[in-house]
Amino acid sequence: MKNFKLFTVITMLLVGSMMVMAQELGYVDAYDVINSMPEKKAADTELDALYKRHQDEIKRQQDALAAIETEVEAKVKGKSQAEIQAMSTELQAKQQDYMAKQQALVTYQQAASKEVSEKEAALMKPVNEKAKKAIDEVAAAKGLKYVIDASVLLYVNNGIDLTADVKKKLGAQ
Repeated sequence: MKNFKLFTVITMLLVGSMMVMAQELGYVDAYDVINSMPEKKAADTELDALYKRHQDEIKRQQDALAAIETEVEAKVKGKSQAEIQAMSTELQAKQQDYMAKQQALVTYQQAASKEVSEKEAALMKPVNEKAKKAIDEVAAAKGLKYVIDASVLLYVNNGIDLTADVKKKLGAQ
């Protein structure tokens, strides 16, 4: 009987502490919050423009490579081995030009990728900081001790969803 009473007391303490923890726990869909922010939409627009500019330049360089290939194919088409041999100096010059342009394309692609990544990080840093600050303020106003991202939740019964309140604080839809 004494063990039963002890077991009952321990169970009540555990259940009570879980209920208190549930009241201290909130969650937020950070992805939804950030994507609804006007600053995020402006950053996406700027990144899309930068990406398109780089894609256009890459396409231009690829077209230049294709033009060299087409020109060389046209020059050697229907020619005998001796005629091709006679054009070897010209063909080698075209090959060197092609290889130089191909290397320039690879270099450009790497630089463009780095620029887009750095620009994205620079544009998103203030957006993420603003969202984090709003989450902190809403959680503090609600008296929450813990806030987790909704994307990691498997099941929620008593947690408090802060998403709408955070979006409202940020003026986002």
